[in-house]
Amino acid sequence: MLGFRSLSIKSKIQLMLLLVSLVSIVSISFLGWSWARAELKHNIFDHLTSVRASKAYQVESYFKTLKNHVETLCEDRMVVSAMQEFDLAYDQLNQTLIPTDWDNAIRDYYREEFFPRLTERVNGTPNYETYAPRGAAARYLQYHYVANNPYPVGEKDALTDAGDGSVYSALHSRYHQLFQHLIQQFGYYDFFLIDPKQGDIIYSVYKETDYGTNLEQGPYSRSSFADVVTAVQDNPDRGAIQIADFKAYKPSYAAPAAFMAGPIYDGTHFIGILAVQMPVNEINRVLTGNQHWQRDGLGDSGETYLVGQDYLMRSISRFLIEDKENYENALRSIGTPNRTIQLIDQLDTSILLQRVRTDAAKRAIAGQEGTQITEDYRGIPVLSSYAPLQLPGLEWIILSEMDLAEAYQPVYSLQTYLLISTVILVIVITFIAGITASNFVKPIDTLIEASRKAELGQDETDVVLKSADEFSELATIFNTVVRGMRQQIHRAEQKYQQTEQILQRLLPDTVSERIKRNDAMLSTQVQQVTVLFATVVGLGQLAETRSVSEMSQLLNKLLSSFNEAAHRSDVEPFKFASDRYIAACGLTKPRLDHEKRMVDLALSLLERVQGFNSTHRTRLSVRIGIHTGTVMTGMLGTRQFSYDIWGLPVAIASALVNSAEANSIVTTSTVRDRLNDLYDFSRGEAIAFEDHAKIETWILKKGALTDLIGELTSGLSLDSQPDVALVPLSSEMTETDGNGSSQQADNRSQSRASAQADTISPDNAVSSSNVQFSSDRPPSKGAIHDLVQELNLEEFD
Repeated sequence: MLGFRSLSIKSKIQLMLLLVSLVSIVSISFLGWSWARAELKHNIFDHLTSVRASKAYQVESYFKTLKNHVETLCEDRMVVSAMQEFDLAYDQLNQTLIPTDWDNAIRDYYREEFFPRLTERVNGTPNYETYAPRGAAARYLQYHYVANNPYPVGEKDALTDAGDGSVYSALHSRYHQLFQHLIQQFGYYDFFLIDPKQGDIIYSVYKETDYGTNLEQGPYSRSSFADVVTAVQDNPDRGAIQIADFKAYKPSYAAPAAFMAGPIYDGTHFIGILAVQMPVNEINRVLTGNQHWQRDGLGDSGETYLVGQDYLMRSISRFLIEDKENYENALRSIGTPNRTIQLIDQLDTSILLQRVRTDAAKRAIAGQEGTQITEDYRGIPVLSSYAPLQLPGLEWIILSEMDLAEAYQPVYSLQTYLLISTVILVIVITFIAGITASNFVKPIDTLIEASRKAELGQDETDVVLKSADEFSELATIFNTVVRGMRQQIHRAEQKYQQTEQILQRLLPDTVSERIKRNDAMLSTQVQQVTVLFATVVGLGQLAETRSVSEMSQLLNKLLSSFNEAAHRSDVEPFKFASDRYIAACGLTKPRLDHEKRMVDLALSLLERVQGFNSTHRTRLSVRIGIHTGTVMTGMLGTRQFSYDIWGLPVAIASALVNSAEANSIVTTSTVRDRLNDLYDFSRGEAIAFEDHAKIETWILKKGALTDLIGELTSGLSLDSQPDVALVPLSSEMTETDGNGSSQQADNRSQSRASAQADTISPDNAVSSSNVQFSSDRPPSKGAIHDLVQELNLEEFD
């Protein structure tokens, strides 16, 4: 053991490197697993791309075959003859008078057969007037071949001859079985002949509600069928085959339908349009490999499907075919609307219903081709191979995908094997490492224990190690660092206490606490706050007659007196800047009587200013404005911070101060209405405020004694000589000149007129009133005492 302690730290580290074997085992296992996963992913992507390319070729070939077949049919002499004869017979039917009972039968068929099935798949309630056939020929054909057809819905094509003896029915019995056999052989859903001039469907194999209707003005003029017919009319060149993408087609009970159409020529004459409703089942058969996905190498979860530019499927989902219940549950789990799931269940198809807005689909629609791991339309991770299809007239894409869980199943098996092997090796190596490390970590444990004691503030944290290696040197350094840290902590605590004291003096308690918490939301909005602005008049003249130190002492005493009055009224003193004193009530502590507390403070400020004048032989006066409402507070500035208050009540209170007379308290109607039962107010002059209408003001009646003191001090000038006589207080008091004559004077009106401007804004500064004295001797205390006695008031001291 002694020899072990004498080893250097380097030797001990070399001993620990023996345990790196464990890291080597884990690293090799991880690299092997990663390589296997990468190779497996690459092979699966290659296979998906191969399947995708094969299916794309089959789909493109199928559509090319359809186009060639439609083009051939348009040139077929039987089709040309049928078009000519059906067109003439259809025109004859337009001249037929339709009996009322036929119209009633058609209406009953729509209401009893067509509408109930359609309502299950569309929103709203169908209106017969919207879907009713309008022309005489359309009504004639729908009565005989649809409404009066003895065969049930879906089998109306079984009727060959309506038995009405018309030319049209004779033609129908001649051609119908030929066309019926044609669509059965080539898998078309339906076969149509259309009048190119009027847009009338003059023949259809399956007799649905579009039979005989007009595609330009009829009930299906906005369908994909009407779109493909319009495309042929716009480009009637021989051999120009048009195609219309899938849309919900109401005559097929809102099932998805796509159409292909071309012009029919008799020689050089454009006589008709041939259209076929493309088979959905054939497209699904190609993409699903006739539902043999495993034979195509797609396993239990792989599939190939088509998507249009609107991100909706153009082929059926494998999961809808194999496990509809779990497929619908997966759609619900990702928030698919219930109405969409209901339609998928009713129509038994995902075409035009399943949205595929995946990353792979977006890339393919943008014209890109590639592979990636993404989430499919069920929200499940898959390996996806994608590319756009080359189909003239259709902007479709094709995707081949397989669930990631199935694709990586071999990798997961390898991962399990490696994990078990690694666990066994870890157990063996851990047993060996435990014996070796138990001696190696003892010095470290000692240092950790000492660090914990230092963290808890314990003084006895010195570390003493018996070894002579690098740990001993580390212990010495640790002891030195702990001692220095202890000194730094002591100095930091002293500075923290100093900073906290400064914050408590400069800011409200709630704001200082939020600053200490590093709260970013220092700006707040507070409702029900009353703001007081008080301007001390006479400080400028006082500063001219006093020294700097004396002036500083006087201001400190005045501010201390104001703050003491604020605290007694439980009002928050906010700021004293230049000659203005600002206070607020309800800012940090909600008060129901915040207006009353502020008025009490205002009255106290008037008394304290008079007491200050009496004590320090000064002639200061104060003007006070009060308003209440919602204010905002916060820290302003980026380098020099300032805690300030703003808002409409602040601006109005400032404007009221500017309009106030010396030793008066001016409020708004809001404050007056709330305190009218407690105090007496007199109406003041309305003031203009920014862009608002004029604000009515109210002056607080302070009582006889306070009014008397205000009148006496408002007429005094700080620049007067020591011996000045007092100017009379009202029009009943006279001013005596050198000859003994008297004249009436109203100093209050003169002072008010000179101090108040016509228009006051929150930013205007109001200068002191121009007041003068009539003689050269100030009023003595005895003179004031005499006046008080005349008013039967208590003696003023």
